[in-house]
Amino acid sequence: MTGYLFEEFPKVTRIEGNIRQDNHAMRAVFRKCGYVKEPHYREAWPAPDGSVHDSIGYAILRRDWLSGTVTAPDWEDEPAGDVRQVPFFSFRL
Repeated sequence: MTGYLFEEFPKVTRIEGNIRQDNHAMRAVFRKCGYVKEPHYREAWPAPDGSVHDSIGYAILRRDWLSGTVTAPDWEDEPAGDVRQVPFFSFRL
C-alpha cells in the first residue's frame, strides 16, 4: 500500500496512521514497512468496554521510502532549562 500511494500520487510526501497501543501485530507491520513511531497520545482511544487506551502514530516520509532509510524524529528538541518553569494549561470541566 505504501508503494502504491507514493507511486500513484507523486505529491504525497508523507503517510501516517494511528492505532491502539495494544495492537502489537499492526505496530510490527508499521515498523517492518519502514514507518517510524511518532506521536504517543496517552489515554486517547476509548474502547467499547469503557477502558481507555493510548493511541500510537506511525509515519513514513517519501524520501525515506525512496532511499530505503528510516529517519527518526529529533526527540531532543526541547529547550534547555527547568521544566517546572514552562507554563502549562489546565482545564476543568
